[in-house]
Amino acid sequence: MEDLPLILDGINNKIKNLILNNRKLKEENRKIADQKQNLEQKVEQLTNRIAELEDSMNKLKIAKVMSGEDTFRARQQVNELLREIDKCYSLLNR
Repeated sequence: MEDLPLILDGINNKIKNLILNNRKLKEENRKIADQKQNLEQKVEQLTNRIAELEDSMNKLKIAKVMSGEDTFRARQQVNELLREIDKCYSLLNR
């Protein structure tokens, strides 16, 4: 019976430690969730930027081909664009 208060104090200390650890872990989890959300936003922004740059690059390629004297390459480029338009059109008609 004399050991009972010591055992209860030990259990109370362990419970307090568990509560403190739980709070720390919850805070750390919240910070990590915030970081994850920020990184996901950055990924989305960078993905959009890549798409914009690829579009610009394609436009520049087309402009370069169209402004040059290489009519064969210009025809190829126009045919590629027409095939792409036809694919889009066929997907819309499904």
